[in-house]
Order: sequence, then structure tokens, then C-alpha cells
Amino acid sequence: MGSARHRLVLAAARLLLTLRHPALVARFVKKLGYLPNPAAPRSYHELMLWRKIIDRNPLFVTLTDKLAAKDHIRRVCPELPRATMLWSGRNPADIPPELLAGNVVVKANHGCAMNIFVSDGRPDRTAILAIPGLYANALIARCLANTHDRPAGARRA
Repeated sequence: MGSARHRLVLAAARLLLTLRHPALVARFVKKLGYLPNPAAPRSYHELMLWRKIIDRNPLFVTLTDKLAAKDHIRRVCPELPRATMLWSGRNPADIPPELLAGNVVVKANHGCAMNIFVSDGRPDRTAILAIPGLYANALIARCLANTHDRPAGARRA
């Protein structure tokens, strides 16, 4: 009987969470193609949805923002090596051209799977700026973790 009661409670919780957060659930379905179970998450994506609607730990918000996470880790574990950030800003068109001439990584702070590895200036600036979705909060960091001449999070003028 406990198992049936358990399933009933989880089904009710799933329904309640889905009805209380229709926009998040609709976005989940649109992007991933299936209805999530935020009451008993099984996949990584369901767990992230669960954290958005259930987990009230403010550290979660910090750690999902690349810049804020980098600053947090620097404060908590200052001895850890980290890549040097050369520039950050809201508009990729403002990236200083000389930074894209070498070997760097361009990352978007607003999402994942948007890393661009620039090697000897390729892809060039025009190609990088034409990439869809790379519209905000671009970061540039050196690939090599042994370049610690500037603290993480330092902004280049």
C-alpha cells in the first residue's frame, strides 16, 4: 500500500508543480520534446528544472552564471589555477580586434555549447560576430591555464 500511496503523492506533486510553473514546463517541452517530472527528476535537465522551482539555495543562482561562479570559486579556493579572462562585455562587437588575432576561447555567459575556440585568428572576427546566439555577455579567456597574470574576473578597458 505504501508504494501506491508514494506513486499517488508523486503524481499529485508532478501535477501541482507543472500547473504552478507552466512557462518553465512549456519551455522544457519545447526544447527537449517531452513532459518533465519535476517531482521525481531522473535526467540532468529534469534536475535543473527541479532546482529552478524547488531548490531555494542562492548558491545555485551564483553557480549557473559563469562570471559569478568564477568569482565565487576564486574566493572559496584561491589556490586553484584558472584561465585568465582578457575581456568581458555585453556586446561581442565591442571585443577588441587584437584579442581575436591569437589563441583564445570566446564563451557566452548566457548559455551553454557556445564556446568558440580561436586559433591563430581563425575563425575571424566577422565569422564570430555572425554566430547566432552570441549576442550578450561574451567572455574571452586564454586557453592555457598557466597564464595567471591577471585575476579572474578582471575586465579589460
